[in-house]
Amino acid sequence: MSTRIRLRRMGANKRPFYRVVVADQRSPRDGRFIENIGKYHPLEDPSLIEIDEARALHWLMVGAQPSDQVRNLMVKIGIWDKFVAERPEAAKLVKQRAVSDGAPKLSKKAAAKAAEAKVEAAKPKVEREPVAVPEPPAAEVAAVEPETPAETVPEVEVVAPEVAQPEAAEPETPEDAAEPEPAAEETPEA
Repeated sequence: MSTRIRLRRMGANKRPFYRVVVADQRSPRDGRFIENIGKYHPLEDPSLIEIDEARALHWLMVGAQPSDQVRNLMVKIGIWDKFVAERPEAAKLVKQRAVSDGAPKLSKKAAAKAAEAKVEAAKPKVEREPVAVPEPPAAEVAAVEPETPAETVPEVEVVAPEVAQPEAAEPETPEDAAEPEPAAEETPEA
């Protein structure tokens, strides 16, 4: 008979708590179980995790397979470490969490920009010599400066010029239109 250590859901809607039970693998999720070895209340602050260590180690030693959730709970309270000390081959079942170096996770774009910034920072910087700008002679500087301060300049009133209206063109008189153009004189051909 293969056994599993798993969570059995209890409680009301939106107020769950779980029992940690040892059950036959063929029994339904919330069906019959062999032994109740603990409880887990995730909604309490902090979460309540109580698992009978002696009974959990007993069932692990006889071959009961914990579910992923139960294994994570056992890792949190230290039961899994004691089991791994007795059976080192069980250590490969737990996924090791990556130890963070404290740096925040970056998106692909942000990581690419950071990599480009590192490359730019690693490039040797070429120091440019300052360009000497020659100063203009004193005579030119005096010519550019205004003789009177801006406060003493009188204000000038701007007046828009008047726009002249174009005169209407005189219509052609019928006499001008009726006058035929002189025809080219025809000369008899000899």
